[in-house]
Amino acid sequence: MALQESSLQTGATDFVEKHGYQLPGSYSDFASEYQAATKGVGVHDASYMGRLKATGEDGLDLLNRLSTNKVVDLAAGQGAITVLTTDRGRIVDILAVLNQGDYLLLLTSPGRQQAVIDWLDKYTIMEDLEVEDVTSGGAMLALVGPDAGKLLGLTPSAGLPDAMTIQPVQLGGIDALAVEQPLGALSRYWLLAPPDTAAGLWRHLIDQGAAPIGATAMDAVRVNHGVPEYGPELGEPYNPLEAGLIGSVDFTKGCYIGQEVIARLDSYKKVQKYLVSISFDDASVSAGDELSHEGQSVGMITSVSPEPLDGVLRGLGYVKAAAATLGTRLSVAGHEKGSAEILALAQPFGPAKD
Repeated sequence: MALQESSLQTGATDFVEKHGYQLPGSYSDFASEYQAATKGVGVHDASYMGRLKATGEDGLDLLNRLSTNKVVDLAAGQGAITVLTTDRGRIVDILAVLNQGDYLLLLTSPGRQQAVIDWLDKYTIMEDLEVEDVTSGGAMLALVGPDAGKLLGLTPSAGLPDAMTIQPVQLGGIDALAVEQPLGALSRYWLLAPPDTAAGLWRHLIDQGAAPIGATAMDAVRVNHGVPEYGPELGEPYNPLEAGLIGSVDFTKGCYIGQEVIARLDSYKKVQKYLVSISFDDASVSAGDELSHEGQSVGMITSVSPEPLDGVLRGLGYVKAAAATLGTRLSVAGHEKGSAEILALAQPFGPAKD
């Protein structure tokens, strides 16, 4: 990626394979990086995130008719999270729709650009819409932590969890686009910039006090804040209600692909399982381990934080609806001396809209 040389210059010592890239695993140590991202401010190279440029007069209208959330009224400088689903209500991808005025910028999960382009093309008939993959044409940084807005000179908004704001910023003489999208309860800004300015932007943010965050600590932040990721928690095996994405589903806006299935699941309370945040007594548990309750299999662990925090290991998993309640204690297959406790339902974009 564009920042690999700068990453080495700022202390990256190990690289891990993730999202199809070799990413810096760490820059200093796990505890310091996690502390910066959750208590101060950290910067992470997120250029692996997919970016699509959509042009054409029918972009917002078409996306509104195809996806779960209401995006047709987004003004320039506004954005929202929506979900693309199959006709069976299964997740194709989560999409951030950002209105740039003369075009839409669509943020996809890593590596899902072509799948999203193909899905949109399938349902584009007479509409005026062209979608281009622009991922390789720029850099994308994630500025994370309570002090992220302060470093940028921006005041975090108090909008809906699925809503996003877009503002131009100048940092160290470099022009960038700041897109506010919280990471669970944490403040986060995506910073988009041309590739030739990425290294300067990275150095400026570190000079201003942001700690470089590697993939290991960043994944722990994601897991511990109940944020699902494509692959472990998101994809066609799941529907948006199971995955805790109900905050990005508008039940009043009208039809979209998969709408009948999702509406029926909600109306008749037929959701079979839920994504939950879990704590573990045994630090040797791992993704893929089976969860049981009162001798019955009820689910599976999907993600585990790379390291315990405050002596407690946390993770995410899918648990059958009947057992997916706060405080329920579960057994983990192969770990008879340990147990798990459900801490919360994972809802990264908030609860259902009123």
